[in-house]
Amino acid sequence: MAARILVVDDEEDYRLIIRDVLMAGGFEVKTCVDGQEGVEALASFRPDVLLVDWNMPKMDGEALCRVVRGDERFRAVPILMLTVRRTPDEELEALHFGVDDFLVKPFRPDELVARVRAALRRAQAASGR
Repeated sequence: MAARILVVDDEEDYRLIIRDVLMAGGFEVKTCVDGQEGVEALASFRPDVLLVDWNMPKMDGEALCRVVRGDERFRAVPILMLTVRRTPDEELEALHFGVDDFLVKPFRPDELVARVRAALRRAQAASGR
C-alpha cells in the first residue's frame, strides 16, 4: 500500500507540482488549499506524512501543526514545513510547535521525495514497524 501524503498549500502551482512529484514517486496524495481544509481532511484521509505551507489564509501552517500535535490520533504523523522563509529563529519556533523537517521553496523534486521517504522511515522506526 502506498504511503499517504497530505499536502496543504494555498499556492496552486506548488500544490500541483508537489502532487505530481509525489505521485510519480509512488505516493497517494491529497491536496488542500488551507489549514482549515487540511484539518477537515485529516480524519478521512489518515496521512502518513503531512506537508504544510507556513503562510496560508484562514489557518496558517503553525495553527495547523498545533491542531495535529494536539490530536492523539495524528500526534505521531511527521510534519514537513514548506516555506520561502527560514531564519534560525523561525526554524526554532517551528520545531517548538511540532515541525519535524523543513523544505525551502523553491525545492528540488528529488529532495522533496527524499525528505518524505526519510520522514516515513523515521516514523516507522519509532513505531517499531
